[in-house]
This record gives sequence, structure tokens and C-alpha cells, in this order.
Amino acid sequence: MAAIQVTTAAKECQTWDEYIHLSAGYAYWKAGAYPFNMEHPALVKLIAAAPLLLLNPTLPTDSPAWKEHRDREFGVEFLYHNRVSPERLLWAGRLPIMGLAILFGLAIAWWLRRRFGAAVALTALALYCLDPNIIAHSRYVTTDLPLAGIYFLASVAAVEYLETSRVRDLLVACLLFGVAMVTKYSAVVLLPAFALLYLVRWWQRPSEFPIRRLMLAMVTLIGVTLTVIAVVYWPDTLRCLRGGAESFAEWGDERTLVGRTLQWMGKWLHLPTHTYPFGLQMVADHNRVGHGAYLMGKYSRLGWWYYFPVAFLVKSTVASLLAALGVLAAGVWWLLVRSAGSLLTRLREAPFIWYGLVLPPAIFFTVSMTSTINIGLRHILPIYPFLYVSAAVALVRVRFRFSRVLLASVLTLQALECASIYPHYLAFFNAFSGGPANGPKYLVDSNIDWGQDLKKLARWLDAHGTRRVYLRYFGGDQIVHEGLESLDVPGTADLAGRAAIDGFVAVSVTYLYGVYVPEAEYAWLRERQPAAKVGYSIYVYDMRKPKL
Repeated sequence: MAAIQVTTAAKECQTWDEYIHLSAGYAYWKAGAYPFNMEHPALVKLIAAAPLLLLNPTLPTDSPAWKEHRDREFGVEFLYHNRVSPERLLWAGRLPIMGLAILFGLAIAWWLRRRFGAAVALTALALYCLDPNIIAHSRYVTTDLPLAGIYFLASVAAVEYLETSRVRDLLVACLLFGVAMVTKYSAVVLLPAFALLYLVRWWQRPSEFPIRRLMLAMVTLIGVTLTVIAVVYWPDTLRCLRGGAESFAEWGDERTLVGRTLQWMGKWLHLPTHTYPFGLQMVADHNRVGHGAYLMGKYSRLGWWYYFPVAFLVKSTVASLLAALGVLAAGVWWLLVRSAGSLLTRLREAPFIWYGLVLPPAIFFTVSMTSTINIGLRHILPIYPFLYVSAAVALVRVRFRFSRVLLASVLTLQALECASIYPHYLAFFNAFSGGPANGPKYLVDSNIDWGQDLKKLARWLDAHGTRRVYLRYFGGDQIVHEGLESLDVPGTADLAGRAAIDGFVAVSVTYLYGVYVPEAEYAWLRERQPAAKVGYSIYVYDMRKPKL
């Protein structure tokens, strides 16, 4: 996995969000200021930007973008107009995320070995490390892969505490919850997951769960989480402690439940305008207004409830889909065949660990289906560690006639699917959907095109003897930095402009399929057969006029 990360990340330019995360993280370290990219918590950005402290790039605090808190403009200025090259800055920022992905895999394997043995641990680790979607998002300065890892670890830590009742395990679970909350705001889904796990365990062992244990758990969870938030945002926390912050009662947005809650807390609990709750409110407001999205030829601002089920079916490997079916079959077999008594009795006597492996991902997936921000499978990445752990237990521990053949087949298939998409991991679509070449018929945006392939386009143009191209590029990489001579791509209605084209035309598939631009803008190109699909995310059309 590490070898794949290193060899593929070096070939890709920054994705749409990376320069924003990286510049914001460095600003947090150097200036103790949190006005940038507040919609994402600070922890991952701080981790990614930590190696930059050794490179000591310039922080352009005198620029208008800094003073006016314009995220994207500041990110461009920081990355492309610095004394340290963009490649070095980006590489330094990506390395910690790669390291986190490796550490999460090892932590999952270590926990599994303790619970189920080495064979199960190695099986789950292989499925995790060879998943194209996990690999894709483990190489970028983003919060998606870190959340997937910490969401799993926090959930199983909660299981450990509910099984043992030890204060040490409670502190670990609460600490991991706090870390999850400063990793990505969607980690708030852990609250209903924890609550449901507590209720199930109380149902199984009511005598072990007096009210005082619930109160201790709640107080510890709140205290540890607030401490983690305070430490991660220490400069802003210090400002609030010194009395330099207004009450959130003046800033709460009444149009969302989160905003109303924060407004109430500001009024009655004197909650100050700390950066953390402000970012949480921004996420709630973003979800309220929605985000431009595409699904199977349709367009929407508020998304679809079935967006993530479709994304899961077309973007997951065939091996993981088979593994999911295997887990479902094993669960049904256990409930209906192996165990005795009524269904309610079987559920009550089921090993609690299985509730820990099923409920948190189920809740996360269900809540995600209510989201209006439908821009990528990456938003449900936390379900995959649970799937692979459950599949590994079922494949290794459930014995039947062809169990070993099935285990070997699933692992081999996962490895083959991983190899088949190298090095274009972000663009993975499974064979059932027609593969990455057919991907835009289902999904675009960060499912296939996040601006990562501009370097590959430059190399493709070099191979064809030119750097001149009619280009409409979806990404944050500066076109001039890659040395391209870029010309505008005419829209469908511009007949004169289309007739005047003489050269290669390159359009990112997100724009090609009418997302973030008028739907018919490039309909005239969709009717043509591309000469190449660079990284599967940039379609190139050969429209050179014949030489007389």
C-alpha cells in the first residue's frame, strides 16, 4: 500500500481541496489564526502542515486574500507563489496522510488479532490495503481517510468499554471520540452510534448498567471532548478564556437545528464565538442550501436519498460487494440456523462485538443518505473498515465446504481489481458498472475527477508534440505552472468559435457532463468520441485541421 501511495501520488497534481487545507493548516501553526477553511476541523490540517515547518515557506499575511479570508485565493498564493516549490509543499503535506493510512491499517490488524486471531487480522488488512478507494483518498491532504480510520477505532473502543466497564477503556473511547470530532464534523454521527450501542448492551446486561455508570460516561465524554477541542484550537481557546469573544447568541443561525442549538447555548451557557462551533454551523448551513450534484445523467442542488447506495454499488470493488453479501448471509445463517430460541432471544444473546461492527456503519450510511451534499463516495468511506473486518471474520471463522476457496477468491479478486486501475485510483469503478471508462455515466466530481490529472495531460501533450491546448479544467492546479498554453473551449452555442478550433481540446469530465456549468455547455463534445481519456478524468478531442 505504501509503495502504491508513493508511486502514484508523485504523478498527480493537487486535487481541488488540497491547497486550501494545506495553506490553512500552515496558517494555524504559524499565526494561530483559524479564519480559513472553517468548514473542516483543524486537526488533519495541522498534521498535514506540520512537515512544512521544517521547510519554512513564506506565509503571505500581507496579501489581500489573507486579510479578507478568501480561502482559495490564499491557497493559490501560498502554494504557487512561495519560495518553496509547490511540488515540495504538496509532497510534504501528503506524507502524513499516507502515514495515517498505514497506521490505521496496523491498528485495525492489531485489534483484530487480539479479538479473532492472526488469520482474520491479515485477511482484513489485505482487503483494506488493496481497496482502490482507500488508496485513492490516502494520498491527498483531505479529511476523508483520517475520518474513516478514527471512526472505526472510536467505535470498537466503545465496544471494549461496554464489555469491560474499565475506566481506562472509557477514557480511550472518549479520547478517540474527541479526536474524531476534530477530524471531520460528520463524526458527530458517533453520538447516536454510541447511544445505540449503550442501549443494546444495557438490554443484554441490565444489571451492569446503573444510572451512575451512564452519568459517568456522559460527563467523561463531554469533558474529554471539550478538552481535545480546546487543545487543538488552543490559540482561539485562549482568546475565549481571556474574554475576547462575543456570545454565540448573536451569531447562531436560526435556519438550522445546529444554529438554533448553538444560539441557545450562547444565550444560556454563554458559549463564545469559538472557531469550532462556528465551523459546525457552516456545515449545517451548507447542508441546508445543498451543493450542485450529478447522478446518472440527472442534476440536483439538494441531492438524492439514493446517491450513496448507487455510489457504493458502482464504486466498490466486486470483491467487497461479494464480501458484503457473504457477511449478510453469515448473519442470516447464524440467526436462523445456528442459534436457538426466538428471534428476540437470538438477538439478545448475539455477541456484542457484532453490534459494534454493524450499528456504527449502518447509522453512518443511513445519516449520509439524508445529506444534500452529494459529491463523492469519499463521504461514506468510514463504512469500509467495518465491512472488511466483518468480511474477514465471516470468511475465516465460518467453516463450510468451499470456505477456503471463497476466501482465496475474494482476496485474489481484490488484488486484481487494485492492480487493474493503477495508477488512476480516484477513477475506480467496478466491472459491474463498466469500469472507469464508463464512470461518468453514473458519477463525476471527486468520484473520478478532482483536478488530479493536469500533470498527466501535460505529459500526454508532450508526447504529441505540443503544449498548446483548448482547455476547460476542473481543479485547483494553476495551468500556467504546468507550462500549458491554454485557450478557451467554446460552448455549444458558439458555432463560430467551434468552427475556428485547430488543435487538441481537453475538458474535465465534471464540466463535460454539465456540473458547475450550464448542462448543455459542452453537449457538442459529449457527442464526439474522445481521442484519449487522460487518467479517465480529462477527455481529449483531436480537432486539428488538416494541413494543406
